[in-house]
Amino acid sequence: MKRWISILQPVVIFVLISGVFSARASSFPKSIQKKIEKEVQKIFTSEDLIMDDIDNLNLDTFNCEGLRDLHLSTLKEADKLMGFACFASSKGKNDFFDYMVLFNQKLEIQKVVVLIYRSSYGGEIMAKSWLKQFIGKVGGEEMEFGKDIDGISGATISAPAMAKGIKTLSLLLSELKAKGEI
Repeated sequence: MKRWISILQPVVIFVLISGVFSARASSFPKSIQKKIEKEVQKIFTSEDLIMDDIDNLNLDTFNCEGLRDLHLSTLKEADKLMGFACFASSKGKNDFFDYMVLFNQKLEIQKVVVLIYRSSYGGEIMAKSWLKQFIGKVGGEEMEFGKDIDGISGATISAPAMAKGIKTLSLLLSELKAKGEI
C-alpha cells in the first residue's frame, strides 16, 4: 500500500499542477507569455499597447457552458481601446486546452491561438488554416460547427468544443458591450 502511495503521489501532484492554470496572461509560463505578446503584436502593431485584466465582471451571470478559466483583458493604446484578449480553456478528448481569442474594438475576431494543448489527440485544431475560419466573425454569428465552421479530421471532440467556446466568447463580449460593462 505504501508503495502505491509513493507512486501515485507524484502523478496526482503533476495532474493538479498542469490542470490548474488560471487563464490570465500573466499566469502562463514565460514561453507562453512570449507567444501571447507576439500574437497580440501581430494584430495590434502599436508599440505602446497595454493589456489590462478586467477583474470587475461577474461572469457567473452569463452562460459560459463548456468554458473553464475564462478571463478577459482590454488592449489599450494610451486611453484608446484597441480591442480585447479573451483567454479560456475547453475540454478535448481527455484534457483541457488553453487558447486566446483576440477581438478588435468592434468585437470582430482578429486571431485565435491555441496556447497549450495537453492531449495526444486532436492537436489538429492548432492548424492556422483551420483557425482562420473564425477571423472576421462577430456576435457569435455564422459560427455553427459543421455548417459555418468546418470540422477537422483527427479532432472530432476538440474542434467542436473550441468552436463552441469561441462562439460563447463572442456572444459574451457582445452582451457585455450591450450592457455597458466593457
